[in-house]
Amino acid sequence: MRQKKEYDASITSKALTGLVLRIAIAGYITYLAWQILTGTLNGDSPIPVWGAWLIFAGFIAAGISFCVFAVKQFLILRKMAELPETKETDITEKNETDEED
Repeated sequence: MRQKKEYDASITSKALTGLVLRIAIAGYITYLAWQILTGTLNGDSPIPVWGAWLIFAGFIAAGISFCVFAVKQFLILRKMAELPETKETDITEKNETDEED
């Protein structure tokens, strides 16, 4: 039977907060890329079309990179939050010795 892993609540909370904020920032970077591209294609911007596509590609690459970074950081922090496993036999043996005293 596989035991469920337990995590430190404060570190897990910090990891989840960081993940959500970083994903939100990556979403905003993607939104900015889309706005620059659509603004240029509508003729509202002095940026040439090839430049808008280049900026769009750069911003999308930055957004994807930031998402990958966010997930990696989350996994690292979650690994740090793992509590050491205690075996059932150790706990029962300790309880038995306490009862004998």
